[in-house]
Amino acid sequence: MYKHLLLALVMLSCVSLSAQSSNPYPWEIGLKVGTASMAGDLIDPDIVILNQPSFGANINVRRRIGKVLALKAHLMYASLESDETEGDNARRGFTSNTSVIEPGLMLEFEPFAAKRFGDDGFKKILSPYVGAGVAYGIWGDVDTDYNGRTNARIAQDIQDQEDDNGGVVIPLGAGLKYYLSEKSSLGLDVTYRMTGSDLIDGVSASANPDDDDAYVLTGLTFSTGFGKKDTDKDGIADEDDACPNEPGPESTMGCPDTDGDGVADKDDRCPQTAGLATLKGCPDGDGDGIADIDDKCPTEAGLAALGGCPDADGDGIADGDDKCPTEAGPRATMGCPDGDGDGIADADDDCPAEAGPRGTNGCPDSDGDGIADKDDECPNEAGPASRNGCPVPKITDRPENLNERIARYRTLLEGQDFSYIRLNEAIGTIDIDRIYFPTDVSRLDRPDRMIIEEIDRFLALPGASNFSIRFEGHADRRASDEYNQALSERRASSAKDYAAEKGASSSKLTMIGFGESRPVGETLRENRVVIPVASEPTQRVNIN
Repeated sequence: MYKHLLLALVMLSCVSLSAQSSNPYPWEIGLKVGTASMAGDLIDPDIVILNQPSFGANINVRRRIGKVLALKAHLMYASLESDETEGDNARRGFTSNTSVIEPGLMLEFEPFAAKRFGDDGFKKILSPYVGAGVAYGIWGDVDTDYNGRTNARIAQDIQDQEDDNGGVVIPLGAGLKYYLSEKSSLGLDVTYRMTGSDLIDGVSASANPDDDDAYVLTGLTFSTGFGKKDTDKDGIADEDDACPNEPGPESTMGCPDTDGDGVADKDDRCPQTAGLATLKGCPDGDGDGIADIDDKCPTEAGLAALGGCPDADGDGIADGDDKCPTEAGPRATMGCPDGDGDGIADADDDCPAEAGPRGTNGCPDSDGDGIADKDDECPNEAGPASRNGCPVPKITDRPENLNERIARYRTLLEGQDFSYIRLNEAIGTIDIDRIYFPTDVSRLDRPDRMIIEEIDRFLALPGASNFSIRFEGHADRRASDEYNQALSERRASSAKDYAAEKGASSSKLTMIGFGESRPVGETLRENRVVIPVASEPTQRVNIN
């Protein structure tokens, strides 16, 4: 018995695990009084509620969960009677009398419960419901009259009764409830109990041991609610009602919503016009996410950054302010393209691919003299338009004269032990001895190499940095023009290559072959030569 009572207490405590309800009285207590009927081995089970009814009642506590669900804990008592003489087995004449106490927990589904609270407050309605759950049946001592019969199966039933005093019950119910007031209701329901026992009526082995007993409680239930206060009668308890003195729907936490858009009037920027919650209740006719009252172009979808106006070319300038609405461009050119980014629209830019100032119509002016580079003869030097952009020359130096050059060359060669290089003071040049080759030979011999080695030493002098050497190859007439041309080039090339090999910079060395086209002497030997020619650019002398 103790474990039965403990289980009942645990099941009753489960009611507190429910969610919040919009009902003003989320808690209800009810009393059900009616009849209990048995379906077992002694009674035809076809229509259980009509089988030999006896007294039954229960008390229950219900906690509503949201709008359509409720969790109900109950404690039931029922007297169960069975008389075989009223059924198909009247000849055997068995009777049974017992009782059951049942604590249980059911989940009820009442789809129309919320309709009793509308915008105008409470209204009386009929509301159907169904429920299912789990319970524990505690069977009382069964008094079974076997009508004087005795046999092994009856003896087995009598023995088994001592071990069968309770079990799990599955209640399934349905009913119809009429709400008398905000907190009270009267309902008629039937709850069928499936059990796992076949000895509630004391008969099993002596009848049909494979058919478990069941019982039904049918009756009227009066329920009354209790719980939180709801001053404005909108079905939302004051402690959960953001506007406890003004009725409103649950979607706005009990606050009025005149336009029915789900945004409470107190939070609605457009309380008379239905709109979107994301826009604080204001409409958005063009669907661009900007409320019409804030939209500069309410009939055309646009961007928030542009006050709701469209920007077809995506350049950040509203089409209405864009001189080129179908071509992207910067704000500086009123939305027109500016390919070179100089702040002048391509249509007005004489040089749309090159950045330039407005003074030259967008064309570059590298020297900043106000003349576009394309018209400037000196684009990197500022000058007046009268000289086509070139500066007025300022003479700061003059070419070196012959005497100055001879004096400089004399200083360059002074102290140098050159055998093949000398100063020609008559014309102011550096002369180098010729390199002579035998007939049909382009290979250098020892004396030739000594001349070239001296040339390399000359080029390495500090004052000779501007000199370059050209090796001019020649040939006599004793072969074809083509052969002699190639021979002269080989001779000049062998001299140039040897000079580079000995350390001269290749950038200061050049060669050319003249073949037999430019004879340099009257004899054959005089024409089989390579002439090293030393030269430098004209030097200038500062006159300041």
